[in-house]
Amino acid sequence: MRIPRLAATALLWAGLAASTAASAQSARPCLTDSEAEALFQVMLPDVIRELGRACPQQRFLRQPSAAFMARINAGVAPAMPAAQGGIRKLLGPEGQFIAESQLAIPAVRSIVVPAIAQQIQPADCPGLDKIVSNLAPLPPRNLAAVFAALLQLSQNDEKRAPRLPICPMARPR
Repeated sequence: MRIPRLAATALLWAGLAASTAASAQSARPCLTDSEAEALFQVMLPDVIRELGRACPQQRFLRQPSAAFMARINAGVAPAMPAAQGGIRKLLGPEGQFIAESQLAIPAVRSIVVPAIAQQIQPADCPGLDKIVSNLAPLPPRNLAAVFAALLQLSQNDEKRAPRLPICPMARPR
């Protein structure tokens, strides 16, 4: 299973590079709030597990309840169509075959989840544990929306990387 995921990841990167090159003259596509939230909802089980590995001293993240993980896992299927729509947007017309592939979501997971984990500093762990444990009663869609909003806010900080193609948060009028 590892080789198909690596191949899908390579194809996804190639598709993103091609779509970026093709759209260099036009505005670069970004994920809307709903597309980013759907992608996070699909990745949420992996993100929670990765947070537990990155923060092993934190009780909730290290060992989330079975009921919480069951709810998070149940939220994956309903978000899949919108998540694939976001991938289609990012890849453009040239990458449609990749976006429609059953390996597209696992490939995105293999890129994004480690990128998120790399941003976690040990000093962040107590706060992350508190945030996730306090938000755990939320439905998966709402929890994913919070994670997407936090990522949008962190991208305002130019020093943090990698930047994911999420459209900037709308400013209040």
